[in-house]
Amino acid sequence: MRRGETSNQPDETPDYMSKTLGKLEKPSAKKFRKGRKLYCVPLMPDLKGDGPQQAYQEKAKVYWQQVNEHLGNLEKLGETTHIFHESVTEDRETAMNAIEQMNEASYKLVKAKREKGAKLEVAEDLKLLNEYIDWSMCLQVIGRSQDVVKKIISFQSDASKKRLKHFAGRINEVLKKDEAGILIMSDESRISLQSYLPTDIQFFLVHPPAFNDIQRLLRELLTPTRDKTND
Repeated sequence: MRRGETSNQPDETPDYMSKTLGKLEKPSAKKFRKGRKLYCVPLMPDLKGDGPQQAYQEKAKVYWQQVNEHLGNLEKLGETTHIFHESVTEDRETAMNAIEQMNEASYKLVKAKREKGAKLEVAEDLKLLNEYIDWSMCLQVIGRSQDVVKKIISFQSDASKKRLKHFAGRINEVLKKDEAGILIMSDESRISLQSYLPTDIQFFLVHPPAFNDIQRLLRELLTPTRDKTND
């Protein structure tokens, strides 16, 4: 667990929702109502297709349903006023269209929160995001020279730091005293992002029971066939 994180992990109790409600109703939970809060939702890929992808799609539906339930309980600590979604570089309907193309379930979540008054914020810088994506794509097509791989990893790491520093700066600028925001981002990027944010921001991890299952299915789907053959 990292600095400022609060998590209701499913392995702590069979009934994670009951425990969440119980925690929020205790007097000690009053301390969480003060201060800036980020409800962190891991963004899972929206995979399409038949065969193995179908099991993932079914689990993804359960995952996003549980995410919405978990958020509903966390918002007892503070209603969501801001939404920070990775890859959003433009505001209003342009951003919503981009999210819908990226992830339908994430789009529905953002749409529902906006209808309740939350504002979708622009936290990404287009130039920095594109630089990070390009270096990441380079890593997928090279591999003959380890020297080249090391250099590209270095460039990608530098681009990631610049991107996340900008993202963190926007969150710090937008999120005011005692406000709550939803951060929708891959868990890997979120972990790195936290080191660039002020220590007064409290992190609440939205890791419902389906989280571990969907991660396992995703790893199986993304494991190259040649690697499975060599096992």
